[in-house]
Amino acid sequence: MSIEERLARLEAESEIRKLKARYLNACDAKDVAAVRACFTEDPKIDFTGMGQFTLDQLIGIFTELAVTTQIADSHHGHNAEIEVLSADSAKARWNLGFSTFDPRGNSFRVMSMFYYDEYRRTSDGWRISVSCTEARTVVEGRLEAGSVTGALLVPPPAPAA
Repeated sequence: MSIEERLARLEAESEIRKLKARYLNACDAKDVAAVRACFTEDPKIDFTGMGQFTLDQLIGIFTELAVTTQIADSHHGHNAEIEVLSADSAKARWNLGFSTFDPRGNSFRVMSMFYYDEYRRTSDGWRISVSCTEARTVVEGRLEAGSVTGALLVPPPAPAA
């Protein structure tokens, strides 16, 4: 691989990391326009436990569940394994740590999951064209006076044999 090809690959990886950070930060900031701008016009979106969505459907559910409520979310994407497939396509697996708190009922959810994303370079830069999640662990609970109660909804995966 030439120096130019290696540099182009590193630049693509950097831009994809920035894109994913922009997406996760936009979710936490409840910024609908910024969330929408992270995707291609026709993405495939399949989020564990929520369903499959078009971009407009994702924006609708995001607006309903996050933007118009007092719910506070925190998305932490890390351990990116990015594979640049060509000058205009790439894929990645990300590990996501997610927590949310709903003050209306003092309820919380803590999750870990994998994102499996695909990316396309567009005239506006890299965009997410496919985003699917796989839940690893899910804990839901409630904060009550003097205690915290919770339940493990999705247990962690069994250790490899």
